[in-house]
Amino acid sequence: MQTDGRFHILGDPARIACAVISLAAIAPLSAVDPYTPAQFRGGSLPVLPVQAVGGGEVYLEVSVNSAGAVTDVKPLRTSSPFTEALTDAVGAWQFRPAEEAGEPAPGQTPDPSARKRIDARVFLAGMFRPPTLNAPTLGTPSVDVAAPSDDVPFPTAAVPPLYPLLARDSGVVLVEVRVGRAGNVIEANAVRSSPAFDAPALDAARRWTFRPARLHGAPVEAFAYIVFGFRQPVI
Repeated sequence: MQTDGRFHILGDPARIACAVISLAAIAPLSAVDPYTPAQFRGGSLPVLPVQAVGGGEVYLEVSVNSAGAVTDVKPLRTSSPFTEALTDAVGAWQFRPAEEAGEPAPGQTPDPSARKRIDARVFLAGMFRPPTLNAPTLGTPSVDVAAPSDDVPFPTAAVPPLYPLLARDSGVVLVEVRVGRAGNVIEANAVRSSPAFDAPALDAARRWTFRPARLHGAPVEAFAYIVFGFRQPVI
């Protein structure tokens, strides 16, 4: 009904509710996210170095081109011999390339579904437990050697996993975490599994926090990867 140039909805509450639902149903959908981060598609895991007498923590920044191939690996935190093992493995990894919404031609409306593949960087951490359940062991301390780029998430809290008490062997798990714009872990999945160790790896990964990735100065969601290495304890 229209009076004095204004519309009024008349009727019982049920009809009003139906009208509101109908208007919501025809409201435009939210825009497609203009950025899709690079995502792991395949590759082998590092072999745990048998000569290591302790644990270690490694951070790498991996450059991925628009075809999904690794073009460079930049160490951010090193711990020999784990840095070498992890760098050698990731060099042969394949990714789904990152994508970004393309710029519209002059006079045309932006189309969020029109995307282009772009070069990107991916954060990779390696956390390797020492071969002990409770006591510390000898080893090379981790050393920070470079600062991360703004376009990768970077840990502000890195939680180590527990060694499962019923396990009787060594294992390596690759966990993919989706880091939100606030730096929290939205989702964690074991993309390379070692069944006895998946649960403690995922439990630890979900408790990590990050400085979020930024693109063109704004925070964006991104994938980060954590290799958890569990070495059989020396009893």
